[in-house]
Amino acid sequence: AIVRYAMFLFAALLVFTLQSCDTSESTGSTVSLSFNTTQGLAKTNLVSIELHTIKILLRDIKLEYEDDSLSDHRGDEHPYKSEYVKVGPFVVHLNLNGVTTNFAVANIPPGFYDEIKFKIHKVGGSEIPPDPEFKDGDDESLRYSVIVKGRYNNVPFVYKSKKSAHQKVELDTLLQVVENTLTDLTITVDPESWFMDGSTELDPTDPDNASKIDKNISKSFKGAYCKDRNN
Repeated sequence: AIVRYAMFLFAALLVFTLQSCDTSESTGSTVSLSFNTTQGLAKTNLVSIELHTIKILLRDIKLEYEDDSLSDHRGDEHPYKSEYVKVGPFVVHLNLNGVTTNFAVANIPPGFYDEIKFKIHKVGGSEIPPDPEFKDGDDESLRYSVIVKGRYNNVPFVYKSKKSAHQKVELDTLLQVVENTLTDLTITVDPESWFMDGSTELDPTDPDNASKIDKNISKSFKGAYCKDRNN
């Protein structure tokens, strides 16, 4: 039986944790995906900026392997494989404590995987987003991929990114998915770095900083690691 977990962040103590489950028959294995902030939004080293809530619109999460050496492990002459985990678009919330919380689960065929790919997705012109905050009215130029809420010099701000970005994150260790196992796969992200230019904090309310902030967002997904819960 395959266990399906679904979860959301809760406010103030937001820990990425397992919330609910249901079962269904499958021959694949279960991989539970989550995002983990490197140190928690409430514990950043930022001086002028407080980060309260971050929402990222994602789609097309895939697990892949493309290493010729893996054919030796699998007895397989085709070392490349790509498996969709979750298509979306869907919203991932990053909140205060930064402790890992489950946000998606997928049934993955057994095999070896060495990287995960996904897209930070800006809402398309006719697309209905899963969260209305990613779209302002009918103006197609006002579509967003990332929303950050906080305070800058004690004044509330909302930063909205209009950029899409394809991400590829190599797993810290090779993920072996075995039939009828449950494995946690966590992607680490560093939101503090979004608002830094070297040692200088970037004012999120200054439109001139938008390009640097957006580039920082795309570089902030630091790695991924996995854990087999059955061991």
